[in-house]
Amino acid sequence: MPEYYHQKIDARLLRLTQAVVKRLDAEPALRGRLAENVSRWENPRLQKQWLHRLNWPWPVLRARLLAPTEEGAAWRQDAPLGGILPPAERTRIMREFAHDTAAT
Repeated sequence: MPEYYHQKIDARLLRLTQAVVKRLDAEPALRGRLAENVSRWENPRLQKQWLHRLNWPWPVLRARLLAPTEEGAAWRQDAPLGGILPPAERTRIMREFAHDTAAT
């Protein structure tokens, strides 16, 4: 697949993660959902890795999730962020990247 395609996917995932982090900043009680999400995973290695990360101070975890690096992109790919954004907001972001090539 062309590099542009991967860049667009990474940009979309970063935008979704930014929106989730903003919501978690505003509503810290929602951070409990991260561990709930991890508890349902079937991959023990990934589950252990994320349970460890979720014990880090929020500012550190937040910075890693938002880092504009290859490591940050890798973290975002398997981050337990599902169910944090309201469906309408997630859909809006997905549409932004589906129809707006300027979004990348």
